[in-house]
Amino acid sequence: MKRTNAVPVLFVMVAAVFLTILSTSRAVQAQINLPTNITNTYAAKFICGAHQNTNISANPYPDVQAGRYSTKVNVHNNTGVLITLRKKIIQLKGGETPTAPQWKSPSESLKEDEALEVVCHDIYGYLGINPPPQGDPWRYIEGFVIFEVLRPFHHPLPPPDPLDVEGVYTYKGDLPGSTNANASGVSINVVVFPAKSNGHVLH
Repeated sequence: MKRTNAVPVLFVMVAAVFLTILSTSRAVQAQINLPTNITNTYAAKFICGAHQNTNISANPYPDVQAGRYSTKVNVHNNTGVLITLRKKIIQLKGGETPTAPQWKSPSESLKEDEALEVVCHDIYGYLGINPPPQGDPWRYIEGFVIFEVLRPFHHPLPPPDPLDVEGVYTYKGDLPGSTNANASGVSINVVVFPAKSNGHVLH
């Protein structure tokens, strides 16, 4: 009776098991190294500082009315779970020039029912804009504060629309040092920003 050599068969089996383990390990490692996904995005407008454009006769339709502007963006975790998020700042320069974010925060978190706010002073700091000389107004800036809700890999999706994001906007018509009492009125507006659902990779 012909005998079968068991050594080559055993070698093939061991090699197959080894290759399977190696392949699985690489797949797991690739998954671990995948970037975080973004599940919801909130884009809140900001307008800050004093705009000095008073030459209405030369420009009857100015981009921005002269006056003082301020913004507060309030964010509240309306879920019963911890929410991880990231902030981005885009300062627009005027015109139709596409502009990338100039600042991105590391990931941060809000526990159940916690809230935070971003104000003009924070935005100036994020953009590296130094305070003006004593008595001078802050320079005029505008753009977006963007809040991205993150889902770390292998973690469950956060609840839909997990944040309440509201912007509080104040405008005062008179410029610093102005004696024009007719321009001293104050306008206040509150805007609620909805969530935009997506699933793209964090950049």
